[in-house]
Amino acid sequence: MPIEIIKEVFKDPDIQESSLRTLINGLDHFEIARRLHELSQDQKTQVFHLLDDDEKRQELIYETDIDSRLEIQKSLDLNYLAALLDKMPEDEATDIIQELPDDTQEELLSKMEIQDAEVIKDLIRYEEETAGGLMNPDFNKVRFDSRAGDIFTKIRRESNKEAIPYFYVVNEKNQLLGFFKLRDLLNIQTSALAKEFVRTETPKVKLDDPCEKVAQIMGQEHLSSLPVVNSNNEIQGIITFDDVIRAMQDSASEDIYTMVGTAKVDPFAKKISNKIIARAPWLFTTFIGGLISAWILGFYQTTLVDFAAVIFFIPFVIGLAGNVGIQGATVIVRGLATGDIQKDNLAMVVKSELSVGILNSLIFGLLCGSLVYLASEPILHTNPILGVVVGTGIIFAVSVASLMGSLAPILLINLGIDPAISTGPIITVINDILGLAIYLATAAYLFSTL
Repeated sequence: MPIEIIKEVFKDPDIQESSLRTLINGLDHFEIARRLHELSQDQKTQVFHLLDDDEKRQELIYETDIDSRLEIQKSLDLNYLAALLDKMPEDEATDIIQELPDDTQEELLSKMEIQDAEVIKDLIRYEEETAGGLMNPDFNKVRFDSRAGDIFTKIRRESNKEAIPYFYVVNEKNQLLGFFKLRDLLNIQTSALAKEFVRTETPKVKLDDPCEKVAQIMGQEHLSSLPVVNSNNEIQGIITFDDVIRAMQDSASEDIYTMVGTAKVDPFAKKISNKIIARAPWLFTTFIGGLISAWILGFYQTTLVDFAAVIFFIPFVIGLAGNVGIQGATVIVRGLATGDIQKDNLAMVVKSELSVGILNSLIFGLLCGSLVYLASEPILHTNPILGVVVGTGIIFAVSVASLMGSLAPILLINLGIDPAISTGPIITVINDILGLAIYLATAAYLFSTL
């Protein structure tokens, strides 16, 4: 691996800079960027400066983790950094500038070319994981009265530009009328006007649409780019599939790390102190949950003393309830993220998950209750009523956990909170507390009445 080679070379105190430069430029700089966090700050900076052209430096600084990027940027003169960002696509430069403090952003933008700075200022206004934050303002825009021959001539003049196979037709007010593909242009007469061969059924997204919706439309329409419009249907830019893939990967990683209560961004690059700060609140939630569970156990200590065998099945009840709750929440969260779950089928999916959870509670409640009932006297040496208690407790605890898991994501969305939290430590702790309380309450009631 390139990074392993670089690590070994840095251990050699006699290595010449020229040899190190040759080595680094002979390696895959994308792979170096992916694992740059494994090097020290000085080594990261040295690798960056030893790259032999600005294009590689741009790709390295954009593709690496945020901690490494910020460390490298601290070593750069703002004039050089501004020049470097000027040569990058505006959407990528915006992503980098957004990570900097406000005063640094302003100073950096003042040193960039006026046209680029104005575009980036517009892009910074939008949240990072929305269509506005992902869009590229550089695209093929064609007026409705443009002739096919003139459009084709312009394409040939700009043959050095990256070819985007979609052309977006606008009216005199910059409002989107439709689009056409490059192959459409090759199959018509040169005198034809754009409005005559435009495809008016144009999939599009709005500035504040989340990246999940963008990805969903791209997948449904089989398009590699989508136009972004404002509330007046004026085209503002386009989103390409590579930007969506990157955003979706980041979003998926963030959700996964949130689910288990770890850092949201670049968990492998964060310093130890940052990791502790990011994870401690989630662990504190578990700590509080443990105290509440201990209080519940104390509250029912009389029941536990009289029927100590109840304790044996607490882990089973809590584990089963927790897993069922997480299963339901994960299905809902994932469906909402991919767009498979919409308003019109949300109630059906929730009802289905509840049904599955309740049926599982009945199956395992009856199964476990029957086994405990049969084993109570010969093995556990206790009253067979324990089987009824355990089975009923499982049915109630798992049913409530299923309800929590299915409804929590929807409730959190309505409160404006990331639904991924519903499969994380908070809901897990709540399910554990509820499962324990329901199980012990059921035990106390049944033992007192039967």
